[in-house]
Amino acid sequence: MKYENIGSRLLMAASLVCGGKTVCDVGCDHGKLSLYLVKSGKAEKIIATDINKMPLQKAIDLFAEHNISDKAQFYLTDGLQGLSNTDDITHVVICGLGGDTIAQIIRNAPFIKENGVQLVLLPAQSGDKVRQFLYENGYSITSEHTVGENKKFYTAISAKYTGETVQHNTYDCYIGKTENCTGADAKGYFDMVLTRLEKKAKGLQIDTGSCPEDICEAIEKVKKLIQNN
Repeated sequence: MKYENIGSRLLMAASLVCGGKTVCDVGCDHGKLSLYLVKSGKAEKIIATDINKMPLQKAIDLFAEHNISDKAQFYLTDGLQGLSNTDDITHVVICGLGGDTIAQIIRNAPFIKENGVQLVLLPAQSGDKVRQFLYENGYSITSEHTVGENKKFYTAISAKYTGETVQHNTYDCYIGKTENCTGADAKGYFDMVLTRLEKKAKGLQIDTGSCPEDICEAIEKVKKLIQNN
């Protein structure tokens, strides 16, 4: 397997996994990220889950093809439900799902808090919903990294439970620690966020006759980020 074939998004997510004992790949799809984590030494073992039978079977077949089926457990399940042993999980990686879905998966898995599991999250959309959940439920965002793939832009979020909630506003939810990112991928991400914020502001303007100050301030701050990139 050529590692570059997993794509820039999954490579970015994988780069945030360090020293993984058992890494849980939620929504594993074809299993390429799971395989990469084992082959590259970033994970000793994998727990791969998917809610759909066909992609999970592809992951099972991929590990069998590479003769490392003993390095993985596969679960046909919703998120992290029904795992038989969570004590050894050091990382939970969730890539390619929506923000609301990611938040719900974390909410329904108390072992993440109890065991100090490192989260690596790469939402397909609605990253603001992920950040808001983390801020309000005691998780600390340790880092974020923007990444582009097929002319779309994403953020990879590394977070861990600390028990301390974080005060936040619209800008924090939409940008978070990506404000520290630079380069073409960062600019692409900021452009995408600006479009979303301006669309939201326009809708509120139509519905209520005004744009909330918090959203207007966020728009101006994002414009400055774009100018500086």
